Amino acid sequence: MTRPLLIFCLLLSTLVAAQKTPATPAFQFPIKASENRRHFVDQAGKPFLFQADTGWLLFVNLTRSEAREYLMDRKKRGFTTLLTQFSAHPDKPNRAGQKPFLGNDFGQTNENYFTHIEDVLRIADSLNLLVAVAPFWHSCCRDGYGSPGKYFDQNGPEKSRQLGEYLGRRFRNHNNLVWIMGGDNDPGSDRGPIDALATGLHQTAHRQMITYHASATHSSTDVFDPATPWLSFSMVYTYWRGKPNIWLPPDQVPEVYEVCLNEFNRSDRMPFILGEAQYEGFEGNDKSTADQPRRQAWWAMLSGAAGHAYGTPVYAFPTNWREYSSLPGLGSMSYLSTLFAALPWWRLVPDQWHRIIPEGYGTYGDKDWAPTALLDDGSLAISYLPTARTVTIDLTQFSGSGVEARWLNPRTGEYITKGKLPRTRQKITPPGAGDWVLILRADSFRDWLAALPTPRDK
Repeated sequence: MTRPLLIFCLLLSTLVAAQKTPATPAFQFPIKASENRRHFVDQAGKPFLFQADTGWLLFVNLTRSEAREYLMDRKKRGFTTLLTQFSAHPDKPNRAGQKPFLGNDFGQTNENYFTHIEDVLRIADSLNLLVAVAPFWHSCCRDGYGSPGKYFDQNGPEKSRQLGEYLGRRFRNHNNLVWIMGGDNDPGSDRGPIDALATGLHQTAHRQMITYHASATHSSTDVFDPATPWLSFSMVYTYWRGKPNIWLPPDQVPEVYEVCLNEFNRSDRMPFILGEAQYEGFEGNDKSTADQPRRQAWWAMLSGAAGHAYGTPVYAFPTNWREYSSLPGLGSMSYLSTLFAALPWWRLVPDQWHRIIPEGYGTYGDKDWAPTALLDDGSLAISYLPTARTVTIDLTQFSGSGVEARWLNPRTGEYITKGKLPRTRQKITPPGAGDWVLILRADSFRDWLAALPTPRDK
């Protein structure tokens, strides 16, 4: 063989091998609970931040090409996860006019309906996106919001278990999939069929995690025993103090950080996420601006959550769904993910003793509450101030000769350095109006923040 021909053959074999060997993804699904049961990790042990966008009717109201467009956009914005559902209820057809079952009989599945779902799951997997799926929504329970429960009544526990086994067998090789039981409701009188459905899933697809979406103000562990074999992570759900609702008097509705800290402090711990709260651009009140979803995200992530979900009217994919891609809250979510990607966020522990901000942290139960989380070795702290105010910081809690202070504007993504501060108790004020994130780092600590945008001095 001549030398040029040999070189050509070697290049060709290299090209063929490269085409057959896929690039190693950022995360190796499926996810699982970490050893300390505080967050999620992939199969290589890499911590996974559950940063979700809410696209409940993704499989129902979008074509495959539209689904690809949406998923690529959310991937670009830093989301790692999508919340969705196979069917709003078994009577509702998808864009192709297909329903999941014949005559709402769980034993008579429509293969074409589920083939479309698998196609979209493969697109998400190619983008290294996790998909959290609720099999149904309003059909889950009778005792809460919008749920007649007739589908479980019609099919009963045994057919529900068989459906769980069918879904488990069909989808168990989709490693980028986790499951959501329920949907805006406590199980109530449909607990038996719901438990049977989840048990069937767990027994046939045991590597896929399962949670439960309870009614607002409740978590998964409020309505199911944490020892339930199929329950592998919890979802908390609330709105804001004063919201009119059907569950509690408005003045008793807890803020996001309250339900998160309650879940974090449980002795029978498991990873939990903020699964749903106020959507941006929804309901047309002052809580539907970008401010409330941004507060919710920071409150959750600094109060022990392993992730959170952001929502807009895109969840239902109306014909004008693309218009909501310009909402400012989407940018806010990417600024949060950029910061968390630069540091070991999974080691953050809520500072429930106010060691770092002993004065000025606000009133527990109000929207001005300023949470702080510390790295477990005490070398870095992050505080979120929902409103600009002067606070007292106690830098004697850090080691080293000084502490670097940096502000993040969570509305614009801009970083402003305050410089090196002495290790004393002192006051500090944000550089402007609005909400702010304060980052404090001991100078003896590894600079996890080096990858962040260069801050300007203030």
